[in-house]
Amino acid sequence: MTVTQAILLGILYYFANSPWPFGGLGNYAILYRPMILGLVVGIILGNPVLGVTIGATINLMYIGFISAGGSMPADMSLAGILGTALAISGGLEMNAALAVAVPLGLLGALVWVGRLTFDTVFVRLADKYVEEGKPEKVWIVNILLPQILLFLITAIPCFLAAYYGADAITNLITSLGGNFLRILSVIGGMLPAVGIGMMLLAIYKGPARIFMFLGFLASAFLGLKTLPLALIFLALTLIYINLKYRDDASSCEEASAIGETGKLETSKLLEPKDIRSAWWKWMYYFQSCYNYERMQGIGFLHAMTPILSKLYKDDPEEMKAAMRRHSEFFNTENATGSAVIGLVAAMEEQKKLGADLSDEAFTSIKTGLMGPLAGVGDTIWQGVMIPLMIVLFLGPAKDGNVAAPVLYSILFYIVYYVYGYWLLKLGYNKGSEAILNLMENKAINKVIVGAGIMGCAVMGGLISQYVNVATAIKIPMGADKVFSLQADFFDALVPGLLSLLLTLGCYALMKKGWKTQYVILLVIAIAVVGGLVGIF
Repeated sequence: MTVTQAILLGILYYFANSPWPFGGLGNYAILYRPMILGLVVGIILGNPVLGVTIGATINLMYIGFISAGGSMPADMSLAGILGTALAISGGLEMNAALAVAVPLGLLGALVWVGRLTFDTVFVRLADKYVEEGKPEKVWIVNILLPQILLFLITAIPCFLAAYYGADAITNLITSLGGNFLRILSVIGGMLPAVGIGMMLLAIYKGPARIFMFLGFLASAFLGLKTLPLALIFLALTLIYINLKYRDDASSCEEASAIGETGKLETSKLLEPKDIRSAWWKWMYYFQSCYNYERMQGIGFLHAMTPILSKLYKDDPEEMKAAMRRHSEFFNTENATGSAVIGLVAAMEEQKKLGADLSDEAFTSIKTGLMGPLAGVGDTIWQGVMIPLMIVLFLGPAKDGNVAAPVLYSILFYIVYYVYGYWLLKLGYNKGSEAILNLMENKAINKVIVGAGIMGCAVMGGLISQYVNVATAIKIPMGADKVFSLQADFFDALVPGLLSLLLTLGCYALMKKGWKTQYVILLVIAIAVVGGLVGIF
C-alpha cells in the first residue's frame, strides 16, 4: 500500500464520521456502512469489485447495529475501511476478512468515546458566545473546532494502521500458515449470526417471529435470494396487515384530523428560506459537536441561529435569552426531530409577535417531544428501515455489483430527507399536539408492525445464506463408508440448522442482557476452539 493510498483511507475514515457529504445521520446510514466503504476503499486500492464484495461481507456483522442515546458499541466504519483494505492487501478470503475487521471495530469505539469526551471542552466556548449574544459565531464551536478534533483522532490513526498494518497482516498470515486462515474463515462464517441477532432484538416479537422461520425455510429449501424473498414477503406482509386491521378505521380518521389540534397561527416574520436554512443546519450538523454534557444541545442552537438572527437581530437581550434556552441539553433522532425544529421556530415567531411564552415553555416542549420522537425515529430508521434497505442491496453487493451501494445511498438520501422535511413543515404549521397525534397514529403502528414482519422474514433468509456454521465431524462406518454429521444428518434434516441455532443463541444471550462485545468474543472463542479440535 502506498503512502497516498493510506492517506486517502485516513481521510475516508474522517468523512465517514463527519457531517459530510450526506449530513449527520445520512453519513451514519450511508458512508459509515462497510458496504459503501468497501466500494470506496476498493476504488482507492484499484479493485472496486473486490472492495464492495469484502465490504458487503463485513456489513453482515453490523446489520442490526443500533446507536441510541449516545452509545456506540463498535465502530463499523473503521472495521469496513481497515478490514477491506487489509483484506485486499493481504489477500484474505471473505470470511477471514470479516474475522480481521470485527476486532478493529471494537477498538474503534474508543474514538467515539474520545470524541464525546473532548467535545465537552467546546461547550464552555459556546456558552461564552451565548452570553455575548453572537449567533454568527456558533458555527465555530459546532463545526470548525469539533471537526478539526475529529480529523485528528480519526484520519491520523487510520492512516498509520493502514500503512503499517497491511505488511504486518500479510507477514502474520504467511508465518502462521493455512490452519490459521481456516480458523479465521470459521470465525468469519459465524460472526454474521451476532449482527443478525442484534437486528432480531428490535423486530423479533409478536407475529413477526413465525415469519423469521418462514423466511429461513424458504431460503434453505427453495434457494430464494434476498430480493425475491423480500418481494414475496412484502406481499404476504401487506395481506397480513390488511386482514389484521381490516376492522380498524380509526387510523384513517386520526390521520385526517391531524393539523387541527394544536395548530399555531403563524405570521410572515419568517420566510420559508429561514425555516429551510435552520433545517439544513439541523440535518447536517446536529451531532457535529456531540458531547456527554449537552449531547445535541450545541447542534440545536446552531440550527436555530437563522431563526434567532432574523427575529432578534435588533434586540440583544432577547437574543441572549433565546440562545440560552436553545443551548440546553437535547437528544433525539434527527429526521423525526425535524418536527421540533419547525415547532420551536413557530414558537419563537409567536414570542416575537407578543405571545406569552416563557423559557420554561420552550424547555417543556423540547424535553417532552425529544423522547417520543427518538423512540419512534430510532425504531423506524435504525431498527427497521436502514437494515432492510441495506439487506435489499447486500446480496448484489456481495456478488461484486458496484452499483448496489450507489443505488442504496441515493434511495436512502431521498427517502430520509423527504421524511425529515415533511415533519419540519408539520411542526411549523400544526404544532405539538399534531406531532404527538402522528406518533400515536395507528397508521404508524401498522408500518412498524409490517416492517418488523418483513424484516424478520428477510433476516431468516440471511441466516440461511450468510451465516456459515458447519461441523467437520465425520464418523467411519466401515471400510469404504464415512458418516458426515453435517451432510448426512444436519443438512438432511434442515439445511443451515446449525446456523439458525447459533443465531438464535446469540439473540437469546443479548436479550438476557449480554453486551454485544461479550457475545462476539464468545463466538470467536467457540470458533477458535472448535477449529483447533476439529469440530468445525
